[in-house]
Amino acid sequence: MILQRISARKLTELLGTWRGSGHSYLELSESIGMLVRDGRVIPGAVLPAERPLSEALGVSRTTVSASYQRLREDGIAVSRRGSGTVIRSPRRTADDLWSGGGEAGIDLSSACPEPWTGLAELNARALAEHPEAFRLTGYDTLGLPGLRLALAERYTRRGIPTAPDQIMVTLGAQHAIFLIARTLLSRGDRSLIESPSYPHAREALAATGALVAELPVGADGYDAAGMLEIAMRTSPRLAYLIPDHHNPTGMTMPPELKARLIATLTAQGSYVIADETTAELSLRQARSITPFVAFADHSHQQDAVITVGSLGKTVWGGLRIGWIRASADLIGRLETTRRIGDLGTGTWEQVVASLALEEYDGILSERTRQLTARHRVLTERVSSLLPSWSLSPAEGGVCVWADLGESASTRLSRQSARLGVRLVPGPRFGSPGTFERYVRLPFSAPEPELEEAIGRISDAWQLSGELGEAPVRAGAVI
Repeated sequence: MILQRISARKLTELLGTWRGSGHSYLELSESIGMLVRDGRVIPGAVLPAERPLSEALGVSRTTVSASYQRLREDGIAVSRRGSGTVIRSPRRTADDLWSGGGEAGIDLSSACPEPWTGLAELNARALAEHPEAFRLTGYDTLGLPGLRLALAERYTRRGIPTAPDQIMVTLGAQHAIFLIARTLLSRGDRSLIESPSYPHAREALAATGALVAELPVGADGYDAAGMLEIAMRTSPRLAYLIPDHHNPTGMTMPPELKARLIATLTAQGSYVIADETTAELSLRQARSITPFVAFADHSHQQDAVITVGSLGKTVWGGLRIGWIRASADLIGRLETTRRIGDLGTGTWEQVVASLALEEYDGILSERTRQLTARHRVLTERVSSLLPSWSLSPAEGGVCVWADLGESASTRLSRQSARLGVRLVPGPRFGSPGTFERYVRLPFSAPEPELEEAIGRISDAWQLSGELGEAPVRAGAVI
């Protein structure tokens, strides 16, 4: 295990507004635990020494010492001679491997619907209709010709003519984003990402050593003039956008802003990733979504727009099929880079994906009905139990962005965990220390689970805001 030391200053930034009115050592240990579960502090990380952390946080050294002891008791950290307090890799039993890993309660940290209802039949069809798949190598770096053709034809029907050589099949959308970033960015390059945004995209940009600037997205709409001014001033090598059904707000960028952003960025030589993982998940009624790249005026602008898609939110998160739509030349560059890191996408998953695309319009219609009902339950429940909160006006996707009215996101997430609901605090979706007023609320879970979750979150809000946080009870879910 590689040890990575975290400075007291860095950990303080990551913790954000962690203090409540309860026991400080418990609040600190649980807040560090949330950072570990969210992936912001990784296994092998060495926590700061007690004295500098106590000075950075403005607490006693006894508080830090007791917090570290709690982390060790909970199995999150271990003391190592000569190293200090080190974050441990999670320990899982054989049962955990099949149960999803674990923790009891309601998990709202992931915004991914359950598998599409027809998935089992789809796999049975794949086995019956395509036995030849088992005579192939089993993987490839570009994708099966039939799947690339099906994806290209779908883009053409949606309004942007596409050839199969403009498609690469990947191991999901996150793999695609990281591959693009690794191909196009070098250390010191400037990149741009919406804020708030999908946290793993930010990590993919930062992992290249690039500088990451932010393009603010308001909780109730887009400031076109401000966004265009920042895009022009930043002049990034690569920008990452979620233009339709944005994560975490669920909003959609106005058509005129899409066109002007493409023109502004490409005029400076920028590439633009358009993440359309949730673009076709609409609320109220299924409808055709014009691809972001179609708003480009000229062919050179289109060549600078790289579209990422996935079946993870529409069919199943466990079907690791994503794709990249780009110019044929760039697809060639991406394949060269890819061969260094992986040998390609599995054949069986691609066969299943090809069959899913044959039924994709029906799948999307079913998801629309499902997510619309769940969005209604969540918004009505929040309106009833948490009337002081304000939710973003989502048009699609799988989540809303809740404005709490005060900087209490970390505190709420910690108290919700005590009541059996796992929430990701707002700062996870931006740079450290931001978005303490917000929390992402997915509506991807079944209605009864959402009703129960918002009820518990309401209780957590009252406890953390009005009564002060209480110590964790023995046996409580955290």
